[in-house]
Amino acid sequence: MKKFFMTLAVAATAFMATTANAQTTEKFTDDLAISLNGEPQDPVKGTTVELEHKADGTSTFMLKNFTFGAFEVGDVIVEGIKGVKNGDATTYDFEGTAKLPSNTTLADILGHQIPLTLHSVVEGGKLYAEISLLVDMGEKLKVDCVFGKKSETAINGVVAGKTAPVAVFNATGARQNGLQKGLNIVRTADGKTVKVLK
Repeated sequence: MKKFFMTLAVAATAFMATTANAQTTEKFTDDLAISLNGEPQDPVKGTTVELEHKADGTSTFMLKNFTFGAFEVGDVIVEGIKGVKNGDATTYDFEGTAKLPSNTTLADILGHQIPLTLHSVVEGGKLYAEISLLVDMGEKLKVDCVFGKKSETAINGVVAGKTAPVAVFNATGARQNGLQKGLNIVRTADGKTVKVLK
């Protein structure tokens, strides 16, 4: 009987230690838009990002099997980031050095680390992330990535009443499918025009 209680106590202690160190992982799959030195590239379909939440309140952001152009990087890992909760959304920002643990040629050349800036938002079970990497291979290559789609909020997604845009034009008068970078002329439902700089 004594042996039974001792075994039970050891099992309970092991269970509590495991629970105390519990971590959860969120997995997201979406398209990854990439530009190299400002030049858009073909998007990478079905890219996976994992967010691993640790018991200490920090998270690890993992861009899985990252490639751009003909270059295979492998996993890009950012550790120790803290999420900032704002309503239903949680924002994760980071600027520093990310790890490249893969055994790819490019990861080896870069010393298994890379300067990275990250801004990401998790809302409604979806992830939106803007990632900028600076790849130094003799010459510097700026790699900008956008994962997922930006969530519409009450601030940027709802338009009501007479000021609802009816049409958007550029500075030369050509009709646009929405606000573009630069000067936009917006005609509203009440007949007025408004100049918008984006």
